[in-house]
Amino acid sequence: MTSQPLDQTASAWGASAPNYDLFAEQVTRSFADDGTRLVRIAEGTRVLDVAAGTGNFSFSAARRGANVLATDFARGMLDVLERKAREQGVDSRIETRVMDGQALTIADGSFDVVGSIFGLLFFPDKDLGIREMHRVLVPGGRAVISTWAPPPRGEMSRILGLAMRAAFPEMLPPSAPQHWTELGEADEFRERLIANGFARAHVVEVRHVWVFDRIERFTESIPKVSPPMVAMFESMNGDQRRIFLDTIANDFQVRQGDGPYAITHEALIAIATKAA
Repeated sequence: MTSQPLDQTASAWGASAPNYDLFAEQVTRSFADDGTRLVRIAEGTRVLDVAAGTGNFSFSAARRGANVLATDFARGMLDVLERKAREQGVDSRIETRVMDGQALTIADGSFDVVGSIFGLLFFPDKDLGIREMHRVLVPGGRAVISTWAPPPRGEMSRILGLAMRAAFPEMLPPSAPQHWTELGEADEFRERLIANGFARAHVVEVRHVWVFDRIERFTESIPKVSPPMVAMFESMNGDQRRIFLDTIANDFQVRQGDGPYAITHEALIAIATKAA
């Protein structure tokens, strides 16, 4: 039997939640704000955040006056989300529940907007996740779903690929696309939403830049950012870790000198409407 990938395992994501938040809060926040601007969210809008992670979409929706139910299959993610909601003063607008996005324990037609910002892309059954989002929307409701553009698009894949080749020079490149890249083509993404029940859908392609002052801001975060990265660094010996991180640092210094440093991230955001 094939074991579940680490990035589809609740306990692994829960354990990574605090470190994931340090990295992803900066990287995903602009895309989450885009998501809330691409659907109608106002005072009292009922919003469901599926695979909410540490909460950027929930916070953006709450600041616009929405009443949000934030769900994630990893309790550790929601613990971080709840703490941050209190710190940002939006906790009165956000409820949390542990829930699998492929089997939402929510009645049909309960929400005006459903969002999943870089969550659905990790689901084992993405079609089931889409159908569940469609099911819990009111007639005429909208879903907003983001996914990363697949390699070679996006600077992160180039940076990490360079470091991987330096640390593991004999390693062959993967022979098949990673499961999280399945939604990475705009036309196919749109067609998949229509095939799973939505009446209309469109996809926008968005780029944002993450700017930071110290290379260590990146190199200290990347080994702990996600379950697969944690596992990869645990499997490395000391020399491999050093080569990996030194390659990243050298790449930044050669191209960007003494900073500020920047990485461009590219994503696709789909907006899908349920028939009225």
